[in-house]
This record gives sequence, C-alpha cells and structure tokens, in this order.
Amino acid sequence: MNQLEGGDRTAVSPWNWSGLEGGRVRARPPRVADCTLRDGEQQPGIVFTVDQKVEIARAVAALGVHDLELGTPAVSPDDAEAIRRVVDAGLGVYTSALGRATEADVDLVRSCGVDAVRLSLPISERQRAAKMRLPAGEYVERALRIAGYAKERGLDVIFSPYDTTRCDRTLLEALLDAFRREGCVDRVRLVDTTGAASPQAVAALVGLMDDAGGGIPIEVHCHNDFGLGTANTVAGALAGAAYLSTTINGIGERSGNASLEEVVTAMAVLYGIDVGIDLARLTAVSAIVETASGVRLQPHKAVVGRNAFAHESGLVVAGLLRDPFTAEAYAPELVGQRRRIVVGKTSGRASLEAKVRELVGGDPPDDLDLDALLTGVKAAAIDAGRSLEDDELRALMTTRSKG
Repeated sequence: MNQLEGGDRTAVSPWNWSGLEGGRVRARPPRVADCTLRDGEQQPGIVFTVDQKVEIARAVAALGVHDLELGTPAVSPDDAEAIRRVVDAGLGVYTSALGRATEADVDLVRSCGVDAVRLSLPISERQRAAKMRLPAGEYVERALRIAGYAKERGLDVIFSPYDTTRCDRTLLEALLDAFRREGCVDRVRLVDTTGAASPQAVAALVGLMDDAGGGIPIEVHCHNDFGLGTANTVAGALAGAAYLSTTINGIGERSGNASLEEVVTAMAVLYGIDVGIDLARLTAVSAIVETASGVRLQPHKAVVGRNAFAHESGLVVAGLLRDPFTAEAYAPELVGQRRRIVVGKTSGRASLEAKVRELVGGDPPDDLDLDALLTGVKAAAIDAGRSLEDDELRALMTTRSKG
C-alpha cells in the first residue's frame, strides 16, 4: 500500500502539478542517495566517531535509502575505517565514497570495499582556475582517463563535475557526450556547489544533461545557501533526475544541503511520488543525527522540528479542533510526529479547554474557572516571553478555582 493511502492523511494544493505537464518526470521514481556521512560531516563543528557513522548508516539504510555516500577515505584513517565498517555491516544498500580524480584516490576508495567511487573534479572556470589550474581543453581527457581507470578496477563510477550550475555549457555538453560515447560512467552528478541556482535553472540543467549524456542517470546535489536546497532538488526530480542527494536534517557545508526529510515528504505528499522512504521513521532518524552531530534543530524545522505540528493561536486551534487540515497539510503521524496544542499569549478559550482536557484526561474540573485561567496563562506567557510548559499550566490550574 502507498504510504498515503488508508484514510484522509493529506490536504494539499490542487495546483501542484500546474505547469509541469510537459516535464520529464521519470516512469520509475527517483532514488535517494544520502550523503549525511560525507557532506553532512563537512559542516563546521561536526565530527562523527566511527561508531556513530555505523549507527547513522544503519538508521538511514533502514529508511529505504538506495545509496549511502559513506565519506572521503583520503580525509583520515578514521574515515576509511568507518567506510569499511559500514560496508562490513552488510546493510543491503548500495555504497559509495568520494575521491579526487586521481589514481591514488580511486585505489583508496576501492580498498574500502564500496560499490562505487564518486569522482570529484571541478568543472566551472572559477573552480578550475583557483584549485586545479586545469584548462578546459584538458578537462574531458582527464575525466575519461580517471573514469576508465576506476571502471577497470571494478568500481561503478559516479562522476561529480562540481560547480555544475556555474560552468560553461559547451564544456558540460562535451563531457557528457564523451561519457556517452565511452560508456565509462554510470551516473553524473549535477552539483549546485554554492547554492547559486534557482529551481528553474536546476530543472533546465537536468534536461540539458540528460540530452547530452544520452540518458546517463543524473543525480542532483543541491546546497541551501538561499534556502532553496529542497526546492531545487524537487525541481530536479520533476525534470527527470534519477537520484536525489540529501542529508538528514539538511546538515552540510555553510547553510547545509537539501534535507532528506523535506525532500521525500514533499515528493510523497505534494506530488504523490513515493521514493521508497519509510516516512514514519523520519523523526526518529532525525533525532539520531541531531544527537550525534551536536547540531540542535530549530524548533520550527519543517517535517521533524519539535514545533512542526504545534499550535497556539486561538483562531488556528479553534479551526484545528473541527478539522485538522485547516492548519496542517498532512497528518503528523505520517512522518512519525504528533500534534501538540500549546498555550500562551495568543491562546483562546477553546484551545485552552482542549489543552486542559488533554492534561486531565477528560472534562475540565467543575471548579476550574477557564476564563480566569486564560487570563493567567496570557499574563504568565508575557512574563516568560514564551509559551507555557505543561507543568506550568498545571500549576496555574491549581490557583484558578471558582468560588
């Protein structure tokens, strides 16, 4: 059964498919290629231990992720050891690791036992000039040589011409045409390295790359510098991308990467495209990565944040009590969450009564003065500068009796 079947669980805009009638949405849904253990750890301040990497890999694999990008073995012996440990765990998932476009890095990746090497070679003129001093005329030759070297050693090749969204179109098309002719690459990554592209740009590039490569699968890897990581990834999927690169909680360099939980929920709920992820596990896996990374989620983080399904406003809660979809687009249980009513400055009598019912497990006590309690709640919330915790509300309830 599709995860969204079985009762009213969603209520989204009927306009979501507008303008997409001529798109390239794939007959087979795209797969998720998660890079929490590689790009996620590149966020300043994050250092995963080997054991934490194994735990995260196990949890993410259990979600239904197709491809785990396990790290960059050249970074440190610990990284290489973690990759080997995950591979040895036998999680039943496709595995890959990142390497620079050198024979030595390919050999190191191969020694870790993964299925594929992700060959990283900057393609934009800016990146090549600053990092490689690699002329455009030599780029395709080097890419083919290293890809061929990796294939000869039994590795699948996922080529990552990073800074794709700021590169020269002629060079990108020449690269993909060469890959098509030589048959030495299994997948090509569209990398929005600095998050500098719009959703329209990503969609257009997916189409261009698909045409130039003759159907070589395209993976989109989007950074979140403008807060568009999820939007760009979804746009790529709707344009025909075969793989979606994400991280749990959107962790990653600078402003992070496309958030797995946001991307897969948007695909499932907004477009009805099941990418094979167990949505009900999302919140639990998010918590594992939050603890291991030490990066605390903002309370209003979409999908998995503590307040993603929390409601305080009196007007909002009044409607919510009659029909939850007046305030929510999908049921919180779908992603392993639960709905919460909180009380504070903007609460109304109906929402306060509902919260009291929740706390006492039935009708409010006959001697409880709800109007006086509401006045007290608002005053206490103003003094505290926040909503009230359940224990604080219970304490106020004991002082607001009739009579």
